[in-house]
Amino acid sequence: MICKYCGSEMKRIVTPFRRPVKGEVLEVKDIEVYFCPSCGALLIPHETAKFLGRKTGEKLLQVAKERGRINDIKAHLREMTEKKLKELEEDIRKGKIKKKKDAPLKVFT
Repeated sequence: MICKYCGSEMKRIVTPFRRPVKGEVLEVKDIEVYFCPSCGALLIPHETAKFLGRKTGEKLLQVAKERGRINDIKAHLREMTEKKLKELEEDIRKGKIKKKKDAPLKVFT
């Protein structure tokens, strides 16, 4: 893969990922990223970014449960999904969404 900043060849490396999430540190060991030895740029592949997003969401739910903001993770996810579907149906009914390209990305993926 070529670096979009300097044009050098990027190397695929394995590195840990650490990110603060709601006062806690999320750590995922051994993710694969592209690293440019010339300019130091990092590129996270799409699959890895999806995985990190899922792990971050899981951590947020875990922290919310530990802090007493939600009681049951599965029930909370079900409620959020139902709420999103109701909002989507309302947007379609009001005419805000007319074509597939107007809908939020998660609906059709």
